Amino acid sequence: MSRPFVFLLLGPLSVVLTTWVAVGMPFESFVPPIALALFFFTLPVSAIVGILDGQLARAIPLLLRAPLTALVGAAAAMVLPRALLGPMPQDMSVPFGLGGAFCMGVCSLLAHDYNANKTRPDDVSGSTS
Repeated sequence: MSRPFVFLLLGPLSVVLTTWVAVGMPFESFVPPIALALFFFTLPVSAIVGILDGQLARAIPLLLRAPLTALVGAAAAMVLPRALLGPMPQDMSVPFGLGGAFCMGVCSLLAHDYNANKTRPDDVSGSTS
């Protein structure tokens, strides 16, 4: 899949879906504003980590890049709300970090171009050397 599509759309939408499932399937009156706020807080984290993952994709194999991307996603998910909202309770940083790590790691796996390393068949035009 396309890296911007995965990181800028699927990443934040997965956070909204997880919130929706965790809080309760029927939309209560407080769930949509929380989900919308989480979408907009997740969007900058996804953009930052997506750019980093795109740069790392050129130099590091997937098995090393996905955990590194997850680590950066966890750090960004813990730092950005603290920077925007001020000091937060320690108990809130852990779920943000775990969610950021999981979401960005999965996005890194989904954005990987699995067809890029396949060998192409030789020229089939019939010319011989």
